[in-house]
Amino acid sequence: MKTPFDIPKNNEVSESVQLARLDAGVEALVEYFEAGAKPAEKSKLGFELEQIIVDKNDYSVPYTGEPGASGTHGCTKQGGCSITSILKRLSPLYDSEIHAHPDDPSSPLLGLIRPDATITLEPGAQFEYSSMPFWRLEDLNAAFTRFQAELTEVTGQLGYQPLTVGYHPKTKVRDITLLPKERYKMMNEHFKSTGQHGINMMRGSASTQVTIDYHDEADAIMKMRVAAAITPLLSLLTDNTARFENEPVEDYMKRTTIWNDVDPDRSMLPPGLFAPSYGFADYARTALTAPIVLFDKDGVVSYAGQAGAAEVYDTEQLHKADIEHILSMLFFDVRLRNYVEIRCADSMPFPYALAYAALIKGLFYDRDNLVELADKFRHFDEDSVPAIKAALVRDGYDADLEAYYGECVQTSLLDLLNRARAGLLLLAEDRPEEAASLNLFQDLVERTTTLAREQS
Repeated sequence: MKTPFDIPKNNEVSESVQLARLDAGVEALVEYFEAGAKPAEKSKLGFELEQIIVDKNDYSVPYTGEPGASGTHGCTKQGGCSITSILKRLSPLYDSEIHAHPDDPSSPLLGLIRPDATITLEPGAQFEYSSMPFWRLEDLNAAFTRFQAELTEVTGQLGYQPLTVGYHPKTKVRDITLLPKERYKMMNEHFKSTGQHGINMMRGSASTQVTIDYHDEADAIMKMRVAAAITPLLSLLTDNTARFENEPVEDYMKRTTIWNDVDPDRSMLPPGLFAPSYGFADYARTALTAPIVLFDKDGVVSYAGQAGAAEVYDTEQLHKADIEHILSMLFFDVRLRNYVEIRCADSMPFPYALAYAALIKGLFYDRDNLVELADKFRHFDEDSVPAIKAALVRDGYDADLEAYYGECVQTSLLDLLNRARAGLLLLAEDRPEEAASLNLFQDLVERTTTLAREQS
């Protein structure tokens, strides 16, 4: 009998047929990437912030709950204690709901949508806010402030609070249940054999992510390389993980350590990114040949094991949803969709998250900044970023990175802030507050500290 964990068998498929499938898939993905290009003057940003909902004792709030039971903690509130109850109370403020089975409104409620906000849930029921595309930081500020006020009112009524931290402060991940989605069950099983921290990534971590547009292939690859090169610095700048499995964190960038040890086939850097000839086709080949873990065919989610997307999909008839799923199964710090995702930052209090979005805007949308940074990091190779990460995790601001950045950690971070500030003043001449927002990070860097250390 076929089970969700059956692995597709392709032993009888010839090598030439497999190559033809791969070539067809690469062509489809490259077309998808090319279609995502936007004129430079129409570039915008996207923003995601994940929050962990806790009760008054800082324990995890479960996805579902009944009156009188909320994980290991008592609950007497009418309607139960759960993430579901939060979503249901927020639902009248949104245009539509997201359910586990889109055509079945009685299936588990997993998110909400309206023009200025999309709420989705991560595997451990982390609350993720996704913005509409924006250019002015004040527009993001207005939309998020509205969302957060609504969320805080509802969570307050239930005795909960949303936390913006990189990892759950108290509940251990083995006590956090997964959302009722088949894909998360399969990922959970798969990651048990690929690293030590898959369970921590899925259930306990929370991030801030910013997306940027590109106007052609060369621009996309330049942005990916620069983002990859500064990912370690951005991770230190936004380090907001003070506790791990209810114990104080001694080193730096714990969330980075977690992600690096989930699955080597899909973490860290896209293979070959710093090679001079790297392009859309190279990223497409990685997406199509890395173990895809799971795939959706005719509405049925199946386990793929070590098979790649080119083996389990009809690559000559890839639909947009297929492509987006394939690309979503890569977890690189810098990920290519029909935009570039920068995924390395911890979840942070919103003023810092807003400043982080300003930092990305000033660095990547000021052309002089982008070109100068690309030139500064032209000597990087596949070993550079992992080595920098390891040094920063161990030593933080004291790490010796002059061989890579040509200067100490503090000076490197101050340089990024200064570049972004100058870029923002050019990009937003009538909005000096965007550049001023970087002062939050300036203060941390000048004191050689992090948000996580401030909590210690």
